[in-house]
Amino acid sequence: MGGATNFPDDHGGLMSAFSSYGPSFDFGFKPSFAAPGRNIMSTYPVELGSFAVLSGTSMSTPFAAGAAALLLSAKGKTLSTAKGARTLFQTTSIMIPAAKNDTGFETLSQAGAGLINVYNAIHATTIVSPGELILNDTAHFHGK
Repeated sequence: MGGATNFPDDHGGLMSAFSSYGPSFDFGFKPSFAAPGRNIMSTYPVELGSFAVLSGTSMSTPFAAGAAALLLSAKGKTLSTAKGARTLFQTTSIMIPAAKNDTGFETLSQAGAGLINVYNAIHATTIVSPGELILNDTAHFHGK
């Protein structure tokens, strides 16, 4: 029982090719921020081996939910903390490299504000709001 497994990934730390692109029709970040979701070792039904390496939103969503739980635990389970979590994660995220040997970064249209950084969010001393500028064209569109 126990032990360690080494699972190298040449694309670790980069955006996955299957990630969604934004912006929304209102020009909001979509995604708002990024979370690890490619080649994640996860639990799996015991009959199928107890763990598996999986990819997709089924892997990144629990990471983001866990980040929110840590934020609420550290800052308090208040309505204002919960409502401000996305903005806080957006404004404290870190930029994602475009490639392993590249000095450029992913665009906002693919990575949103960047990779979620829970430590930065919890220890932030300044709140920048709003975390994104939404033009709201859809709600106020008047066609000819």
